[in-house]
Amino acid sequence: MLRLTNNFNYKICEKGHLIYSHSGPVSDKFCNICGKSFVTECAGCATPLKSTFESPVNAINGEPTIYPNIPGACTNCGFVFPWTNKPTEGSTMSYDEALGKIKKICSRFHNVVKQLRQRYNDRETIEIEDEYDVQDVLHSLLKIEFDDIRTEEWAPSYAGGAARVDFLVKPHMILIEVKKTRKGLTSKKLGDQLIEDIARYKQIDGVQSLVCFIYDPEERIQNSSGLITDLESLDKEMDISVIITPNT
Repeated sequence: MLRLTNNFNYKICEKGHLIYSHSGPVSDKFCNICGKSFVTECAGCATPLKSTFESPVNAINGEPTIYPNIPGACTNCGFVFPWTNKPTEGSTMSYDEALGKIKKICSRFHNVVKQLRQRYNDRETIEIEDEYDVQDVLHSLLKIEFDDIRTEEWAPSYAGGAARVDFLVKPHMILIEVKKTRKGLTSKKLGDQLIEDIARYKQIDGVQSLVCFIYDPEERIQNSSGLITDLESLDKEMDISVIITPNT
């Protein structure tokens, strides 16, 4: 079956937001997400940055399903672009570093849970039975790297309802939504829940990214790669990362 593809023009702003156009070059002078100027060439050697990409498109809305990687530095002279490794105001680490640490903690979560079961002399330990147990352990692990972690922050209402974000890592404005698979929670239902979460959380002022952490110890999700691809391509204005562990 043929997949419809399209060519897109794009620019990257000083904060690393990718803004694209379906037809013709991006005419805006400033980023419509943060208001920063666009970077179109390397400040070190004047090498132009790539400005087009090709991607399969969503058959319903024509949006791209694959986005180009945002380079961290110029491959011609090594100049580091302004969106790379810049400490977030109020923190000693950059946004990229903070996001990387969160992803690593989530991806290693199952290993931590298995280690907690191996207690000396079979002493009692925490059993991960539901999402609240996952949140408790994850919160403890996040405390290793981050000081300001807000829990159950209210998100704007969506489709007549409101919800609370599981974790907000400030000042990087990274949201973390926690899910745990269980009997009766199919991949479709899980995906539908996260689609609603994404639509709701993108309305929070200043949010930069959402990490959807799915703990699947019984390996109930059969097509984890497909679920990750579908969810991560939902929105271009917010950086969405989906981590499923264990992921076999």
